[in-house]
Amino acid sequence: MLLSKMNAKQAGFTLLELMVTIALLAVLIGFAVPNFQAFIRSSRMSGAANDVITDFNLARSEAVKRRVPVTLCKSQDGTTCDADATAAFRSWIIFVDDADPAVAAGTDGNGVVNTGELILRQRTIANTLTVRSNTNARQAIFLATGFPNPTAAGNVTSLILCDDRGNATGVGGGSAARAINIAPTGRPQVTRDKTKIASLITSLGVSCP
Repeated sequence: MLLSKMNAKQAGFTLLELMVTIALLAVLIGFAVPNFQAFIRSSRMSGAANDVITDFNLARSEAVKRRVPVTLCKSQDGTTCDADATAAFRSWIIFVDDADPAVAAGTDGNGVVNTGELILRQRTIANTLTVRSNTNARQAIFLATGFPNPTAAGNVTSLILCDDRGNATGVGGGSAARAINIAPTGRPQVTRDKTKIASLITSLGVSCP
């Protein structure tokens, strides 16, 4: 009885069945991998846009809380503000733009990291992304009211975040890029609308990517 069971024909996959299965898996992977890569890139872009929103809101809230100017500016080295207001960038800092709140000084709220001024945050986004701002803009100086300083030169009012997809259609149907507008109140708002982003790119005279 035992011998007859051992000699019984064993069921299994034929070579043809295995080949068909492998071919189907290859086709499915061929569809899934590009979509997964696009999902990762869109997630990275969304994360960067959220970082910008978070940091603008942090600068506003810190200015109100501390009752002194707080500045967000482009920064390559993480310790000083960039002088070049035209180049694309990936890094910025937030700092208390007042070394001593008890003493008024001409350097208060001037958009420059002076001696004794505290850096609150340093941020660098993925090297596959770039950020461009409105013409000759390199900073956002928030007053103790939480509003941007209306008389400061070089204030950021618009930002465009891009990767090498440019303003193409991304995951979910919106643009692969992001545009962030800073309202007169200092509140940042993000959009994925391709038409609005294209219009902003044209009005700013910048490229994306």
